[in-house]
Amino acid sequence: MDEDEVASILGESSSNYAASARPAVPQRGENRAFDRYFDETTAHYDPSEVDFQELRRAAWATWRINPPANFSGNDRADEDDDELARALALSAQEHFSRPTSRQPSVTIGDGDEDDELRRAIALSEEEARAPKRRKRDETPEEERKMLAEAMAASLAESETHSAGPSRPSTQSSTSTIKDKSTTPAPASAAQQSEPVTAPALRIGGQIIDRAQLERERRERQAARQAASGASTPIPSIASVNSRPQPGPARISGMSSIASTSTSSAGPSAPRASQSAIHPLQGSGPFPNDAAGEYYPDGELRHVALKIGEPSTERTFSPKEVVGKHSQISLIIMSSYVIDDMWIMEKEILPPPEDVPTIIVRPHPRDKQDYNGKIQAHPNGEMWAYPKMTSTFGSAHMKYYWILYKTGRLRVVISTANMVDYDWEEIENTVFVQDFLPLPTIRPLRADNRTHDFPLQFAHLFNHTRIDTALRNMLRLHPNASHIKFRPDDNFADMGKFDWSKVKVRLVLSIPQTLTGHDEIAKYGMGRLSHVLNEEGWVPGNDEKLDVEYQNSSLGNYKIDWLDKFHAMILGKTSQELMNRPKPKELPDIRVLYPTLANVEQSILGKEGGGTMFCKKAFNNTTRHLFRDARSKRGGVLMHSKMLIAIFEPKENRLGVEKSASTPKKSVKRKVDELKDDVGGWVYVGSHNFSSAAWGNINVKKNPPTESINNYEIGIVFPLDRSNARAAADRIAPYKRPALRYTAGDVPWDFWTGTDETPCL
Repeated sequence: MDEDEVASILGESSSNYAASARPAVPQRGENRAFDRYFDETTAHYDPSEVDFQELRRAAWATWRINPPANFSGNDRADEDDDELARALALSAQEHFSRPTSRQPSVTIGDGDEDDELRRAIALSEEEARAPKRRKRDETPEEERKMLAEAMAASLAESETHSAGPSRPSTQSSTSTIKDKSTTPAPASAAQQSEPVTAPALRIGGQIIDRAQLERERRERQAARQAASGASTPIPSIASVNSRPQPGPARISGMSSIASTSTSSAGPSAPRASQSAIHPLQGSGPFPNDAAGEYYPDGELRHVALKIGEPSTERTFSPKEVVGKHSQISLIIMSSYVIDDMWIMEKEILPPPEDVPTIIVRPHPRDKQDYNGKIQAHPNGEMWAYPKMTSTFGSAHMKYYWILYKTGRLRVVISTANMVDYDWEEIENTVFVQDFLPLPTIRPLRADNRTHDFPLQFAHLFNHTRIDTALRNMLRLHPNASHIKFRPDDNFADMGKFDWSKVKVRLVLSIPQTLTGHDEIAKYGMGRLSHVLNEEGWVPGNDEKLDVEYQNSSLGNYKIDWLDKFHAMILGKTSQELMNRPKPKELPDIRVLYPTLANVEQSILGKEGGGTMFCKKAFNNTTRHLFRDARSKRGGVLMHSKMLIAIFEPKENRLGVEKSASTPKKSVKRKVDELKDDVGGWVYVGSHNFSSAAWGNINVKKNPPTESINNYEIGIVFPLDRSNARAAADRIAPYKRPALRYTAGDVPWDFWTGTDETPCL
């Protein structure tokens, strides 16, 4: 038994497991062999100083899974008992250091052999006794604070770089973080006693109380409703966000969220003509198995809202995305923000005691030593904290890998966090594709274009230490026998699935500084350019790009960065940027972002715009790029991120600014030449339109570099030339064409828009 296993076993010992899944610790006299074993291994402890009940729970967890040989007849060597005793001693020592904590979790370090363990007492006594999942640190209110903090840091970094030398290499940043993460930080008073109340957040010199903000937000909403009267009913935040009390009446079923909608905006069957032009929507009916409906060709839909105007489009609810709980064998998921109480009360995910669950999420900002670590929780859940190489980025990915007992794999790429309002009150977009098992495993090959999709995930999983989390899960979870997926040999088990129907390409961003053209092509805008070139999704010599980017959080738009980004989405490589002349004007990229008036007139008003940030993106120089983003469902704000690029003849640039005209004969192409041709492409994912998400390429260095701050994930797919514009209209969650900002329009910003101050 290695140290990882011993520590993880101790970490799972808890009454936090459901009673049916975790038998109670036997009282003295009920199991004499265990009594004798416990007495011998703890004989040297002083009863006046040690919580023997805590030690007994830890020892019992190990005894059930791996009884020592000399007490149970097991053939394992006696040194296992010595190892256990040492682990118990370590657990007791840490227990003394945090007297208010009663329930250990295990944090697994990032050493080469995954044997550096860090045991942290993470749960309070109240949570330890409650038969429910541990409440996560971040509440829904946290997202706007985390976004704002990351943006403020990113903007500060951008200004620093524009005024000074180029960004230092990742090596120095990484080494600094490594030194911090491998050295345990002294426990502060705040860490020793962790109250259940929501913690305050510090942004710059300002202390912000999330709970107080939420109370004030609800009071303002109630006051506005009272003032509006019965003639203009507005769905209240309280009614939309109301949560049922825990109990036997908890919502269940595949369509509970849609069926309990407070408006008529639920899903319905789409018109056949609509599905025909959507490249990632089938007309149905879709196949079913024991786990539910599935989509072997891929399906892109928007979320099922509880507000807004009725729609004929099919939508996704979170329960439809997850599928039947009893048929799930493993969940690997990532989200920037997670509301655990909503997940539990609405039964969005199965209990982690029943279904092995690995969650990739940002590490707590006040616990930097968790950066890049794996944390095992007593309820069976594993948390993977992605390694951040600087203080300016965020782990912003939203994806799911769901393996079912039917043998099917579901992969989900989403713009929605695991919070109620992202699925019920604000536009988001979700891509789902299911992959059926092959009769025999087929090794993945880099030269197979469809295998690029799983190979990208294999690299991401290794980078975020899903391999380590999964190995521990396979050893320790009571239902590990249901998991038919292992991380060995660079996730070779991905070859069990049929990837032949993949029609999208994956685009990742991973925080680091990439050096050289080949490395730049792996992530961020370099990866997007590489995909477009490899697939041939680029405009012809007689064409130009008509492009618009709808997103919820804007960057700091400098002419140099915008010019490079525009070049990359044209399919230019980093090599082609080397001798590029200095840009004299901004490239024509329409930025779709809501105006202040738009937000004020929306169903939820300003309180609904809490995750939208403009900051310094809008000024007199960039004003002409801005367009008002308005949902097709009316009065709904948008958290989706979508980049639409359409190829158009240079002599006939269609769009809202210029009227259409007949193209010259020289640029006309025969109908048969246009058949099956690509007329544009769409990106959907977590990337906002910022350098933190897409990276910043520095071609002044030799070799050139690309610096990326965030973890991001998204898909890109082509549009058929014969109906590219109609398909884009169908795919977008917003009204097209988007209208240009008028002279009096200013963009909404959560921090400045609340007092109606333009974000200039």
